[in-house]
Amino acid sequence: MKYRSKKAVFFDFGDTLASTDPPYMVRIAMAMRKAGYQISDRDFEYEYCEADYKLYLKHKSEGGISPDNHRDWFFPILYDSLTLPDSIDNFRREIRDIMRGIEFNRVALPGVVEILDYLKSGGYVLGVISNNDGSTGDKCTEVGIREYFELIIDSTNVGLIKPDSRIFAHALENLGISPSEALHIGDLYGADVMGATDAGVDVVWLNSRKFDKFDDSAVNEISDLSELKKLFS
Repeated sequence: MKYRSKKAVFFDFGDTLASTDPPYMVRIAMAMRKAGYQISDRDFEYEYCEADYKLYLKHKSEGGISPDNHRDWFFPILYDSLTLPDSIDNFRREIRDIMRGIEFNRVALPGVVEILDYLKSGGYVLGVISNNDGSTGDKCTEVGIREYFELIIDSTNVGLIKPDSRIFAHALENLGISPSEALHIGDLYGADVMGATDAGVDVVWLNSRKFDKFDDSAVNEISDLSELKKLFS
């Protein structure tokens, strides 16, 4: 599928445009190992991404999701699939304490500036739709990509959160375009792929982790952002 006719391209932020070093999921896995629970980085990434999809399914069954719901639902869903100590609350507090001591840097991912340059020079309006802590714009500035975006939607600031399709509708309304005129790119199957799909927005799954899909949906996927160029050529 080609996307030359699109007017706007939306990106997720974390693990799509930028990441921390070590990455967020890896830091959680590191903390779990320090707390005595043995799990590999790869296995934890899979469990996290699967929990993201299960959260999407819960959101559909409950008839919606808010940022508060996301906070309350996600980690119980994640930990339910793991054999953890009896005191989950104590374990979660220990993980949070350990993570506060893990230093990290934030960096743009390889090839991000090049693809943003390519799309911007092609006349596309670029935006970010992120489940974040209210500082997505500052984080874009930190990694040197803020200038590319006409629109930055942060879940904390707007009170909407992926996979709720309304956060995508909010972005579309801000730009005055229809769902068919936009494309969204993100790494999480539940939040990004299913959320955008429910909003009627075409989506490309950045599947750099090379996981299998979590359902049988027909999804256009890439393993590296540089592959986007061929979809706009």
